[in-house]
This record gives sequence, structure tokens and C-alpha cells, in this order.
Amino acid sequence: MDTSSSPDETPPGSPIVAIIGSARLEEPDPAWQQALALGSALGGRGWRVMTGGYGGLMGAAARGAREAGATVIGLPMRGWAGLTPSPWCTELRWADDYSQRLRHLLAADAVVALAGGVGTLGEAAVVWSALQTEPGAARLVLLGTRWRRLREAFATELVIGPDDLRLAPVAEDVDEALPILERVLAAGPAGVPAPRG
Repeated sequence: MDTSSSPDETPPGSPIVAIIGSARLEEPDPAWQQALALGSALGGRGWRVMTGGYGGLMGAAARGAREAGATVIGLPMRGWAGLTPSPWCTELRWADDYSQRLRHLLAADAVVALAGGVGTLGEAAVVWSALQTEPGAARLVLLGTRWRRLREAFATELVIGPDDLRLAPVAEDVDEALPILERVLAAGPAGVPAPRG
């Protein structure tokens, strides 16, 4: 596994919070500013931050965390030769395929989903599904009104019950997301609810 050689300033036992979101949204989009603020807030708490390893919201979150002195783990793909990993990452965990990349993501302590497209939706859904079946699965927080509307649509159109919805709380902004993250991280690994499909 290739990694960068930047010094690690974050204690190795600190939680890893993954941030997923669109690579297409850049400054001055408000979502970019939100990602920067989230990365900064997480890094300021001494938490390690994981992103997809590229630009857009991932790059903004990585920059905010790095400027706060945190370790930033990126998850670039070997096959995506046309893309360059974010310079804000201090460690790169290269993946040969998408399933390997998802395994890295699922190893985080918590995942925060920002605004995004199909890739972000897919990653959030995998984390959410793992919470239903895997002991110690990464916790999930959905950030923003877009996710609130989507979650409401899921509850209406899919076979999803109240227990499933509780596994994916929605925060309106960074200030609301932080206490949710603190609470779920302090609670320790997620338990496994009764099996469901």
C-alpha cells in the first residue's frame, strides 16, 4: 500500500470519521464551505479524517482537517489514472477496485454524507446497510436538507421502518452534526439490530 510521507500529528487511537461527498462541487459553492468547516471542526477535535482522496467536497474537508493539524486519510483508486489525489491528504490507502475502497470506508468509526451524486448515495447506502447487519459498523450521519428530503422519500417509497431511519440521523448543519457524532462515537461500536432486509 502506498502512503504519503507527511508527519502524523493526530494520535493514532483517535476516531476516524469519513466524509463522503461530491467531487464536482468546488468553491464558492456553499456545500464546499460546509465541507471545509466540517473538516476543520473534526480535525480540531483531534479526530482523524478520511475522504475519497480527491477534490471537490472531499478536498475541502481534507483541507479543513489538515489545516487543523489532523491526519487526513485519502482513498484513491489505482485505476483512475486521470485523477490526482488531494495534496491535503497525509496518508493514501490505494484501492485496486471499488469493493476494496468500500472496505476502507466501512472500517471508519463514523461516516458523514455531504451533498453528492450517485457515488455518494451508493456509499451512504452501503454504510447504512452495514449498520443493519454488522457488529461494530461505522455510524452514519447525513448532513443537509437534501438528505432530509431523500430520507423522507426513502421512508415513503422503500420498505424502511423507524429503527432503520434512526440508524441514519440527519443534521441540518455542521453545528448540529458535531454533537451527533460525539454521541455516537462515545457510545462505542454499533450493536446489531434484529435482521431485516
